[in-house]
Amino acid sequence: MKITLTLSIATCLTLTLACNPAEREHRDTPAAPADSIIDATTKAQVSTADVNVDGAEKAFIISIYSQSLYTTELATIAAKSQMPALRTLAKNITPSYQKLIADMEKIAKGKGMLLERNLSKSQQKELNALKQLSSPTLDQQVLQKLQTLQAAFTNLFKEGQHLTNTDLKTYASNAIKTIQQQQGPTTKLLNQVNETGSQSTRPGEVATP
Repeated sequence: MKITLTLSIATCLTLTLACNPAEREHRDTPAAPADSIIDATTKAQVSTADVNVDGAEKAFIISIYSQSLYTTELATIAAKSQMPALRTLAKNITPSYQKLIADMEKIAKGKGMLLERNLSKSQQKELNALKQLSSPTLDQQVLQKLQTLQAAFTNLFKEGQHLTNTDLKTYASNAIKTIQQQQGPTTKLLNQVNETGSQSTRPGEVATP
């Protein structure tokens, strides 16, 4: 059950992030095969025949690691925003995701898993599309993605607290507090952007509520 739920959260996140205005301009081009977060990150592992983790633990490690990589890159893009408050938020949250990545690499290595810092094709495509935007459209898109990611992280860490592995349980318990502290500032900034009517779109795009 935990494997299914964890994978479902990661899959839903992938679908949610992929369906945004910044990506809609690409819909007229031939569709490429789906490249999920889970599949892409699994490819980055070495042989797992002797890995000392069960299915739920492996799914948790892969999901958190992949999403942390993505969020770190997203924060780098946010740091170039023309919105001072968003630049400050990006600067403040980046170290926490870098720590999530480093700590997870250490835990995974101890269990026979080697994780590589590679984004999936779909993740990179989304980030490349964001780089083409400018404020205020960029601000709204980045904040929407951050809000979605933080909600997904919260759910994943809640699941992680029920894993049998002590290291992963401790990791999840510590991390969820950090993410929850970020949700308030992120939501506040997103509300400000929406309230000031800065959800403008480029030609051919449709603003999302």
